[in-house]
Amino acid sequence: MRRHHGAVVVVAMLALTGSPAWPGGGEVRVRDGFFGASGIFPDKSLLGELGVDCAVYGFYLGPNSVPGPDTRDTRQMRDLVAQGVTPIPAFFAPAVEPDVTARVAEIVRYYTTGEGVTHVGIPIRYWQIGNEPNWGWATSCPPDEFARRAGIIAAGIRAACPDCTILMGGLLDGPEMGDLALEPYLGRFLDAGGGEWIDVYNFHYYGVARPTGASGVQNYRTGEDILGRMRLVLDRFGYGDRPIWVSETSTFSGRMGDLVQLEEEQAADLVKRFVLLGQLGVEKVFWTYVTEPKYEGTGEGFFDQAGLVYDGFGPADRGAGVKKRAFFAYQHLIARLRGAVPTGIHTERGVTTARFSLDGKTVAVLWQDPWERRGPVWLRAPSRVEVVDIYGTLLFEFEGVRSLTLGVEPVYLIGEGIEVILHAPPLSPSG
Repeated sequence: MRRHHGAVVVVAMLALTGSPAWPGGGEVRVRDGFFGASGIFPDKSLLGELGVDCAVYGFYLGPNSVPGPDTRDTRQMRDLVAQGVTPIPAFFAPAVEPDVTARVAEIVRYYTTGEGVTHVGIPIRYWQIGNEPNWGWATSCPPDEFARRAGIIAAGIRAACPDCTILMGGLLDGPEMGDLALEPYLGRFLDAGGGEWIDVYNFHYYGVARPTGASGVQNYRTGEDILGRMRLVLDRFGYGDRPIWVSETSTFSGRMGDLVQLEEEQAADLVKRFVLLGQLGVEKVFWTYVTEPKYEGTGEGFFDQAGLVYDGFGPADRGAGVKKRAFFAYQHLIARLRGAVPTGIHTERGVTTARFSLDGKTVAVLWQDPWERRGPVWLRAPSRVEVVDIYGTLLFEFEGVRSLTLGVEPVYLIGEGIEVILHAPPLSPSG
């Protein structure tokens, strides 16, 4: 997706001019756009198959590490580039001292202008600092301390690469977090001067594919609320024009206790998350994970089942390497909307229509949340419209008026002047 206002500009396919050739010859081309993935990727060819633009890989660079031609991070970046994916490394952010700045600069210089460019295939232009600093992760700390750590690491990044983009580690949010929730934490981080070093802000959210009735459980719509509150804090400190990413989001398919989510529900939820966040101006969104990761290790945990490809472990698993419906939904979403410009989103009584412009044509994504409304909708269009499911299969074509009963999965509408009506339109007079 691509937006034209402010700092939110996403390029769907970027050939890095002046980028080096592989040792065997040939220009290196990578994508750098809206569609991302995050986590550990045991089979990076899946990223190329999906067509994702960028990836935050699930290992962290130590600020004191020594880069080299065959280190873990060089291999991770090189393997992503080989799939046409822009790598986004992240610095581990422990309790560092000021002398770390110079060592960070050496690392960044290696991967932006030094030998690492040849070994990876492109210069690295994005750098994340820390991860979930406000809640329970390895380097979590108070906001003023994180501002201090971020300043030490970011100073090294800026010294080596003034044009590189520095990404804040994603913040979590929830009513149970108190003073560590996103709003108070981000406000105190900025009040401590942390905003001087950050180019892109970032949050994480997860949740279920349909409301459970339990208090505080997130769903795809939660992202809209978090984004709005994050923007209010940034506006208050003069950073309202800064881009925002969501570097981790997902839901699962399978069973967690009494909660069962079907593959269709995960696939539908994936499409809704990306479409909604793209319409709201988020610059990049990353699904977490691609292959199921054995994160909890039970085969029944949230992250154990959040991937798009089964790992062969757990009672709901269909076999190692089997792709879920969400894999194909994401693959088609990327192919369908890469380069599209969001032109508006409307929700009424649980029915959402999100419109995009692409190559002079209109593509709309239509869905109905069954916990808010059931029953058909009516489509009216002055010319031929294609109705396509989220996997790319043509369902039907029509012109004029046609009723549509929506299931759990969204559909794509390709055509001009489409109206979505929630009640049966009056019959046209005859004769």
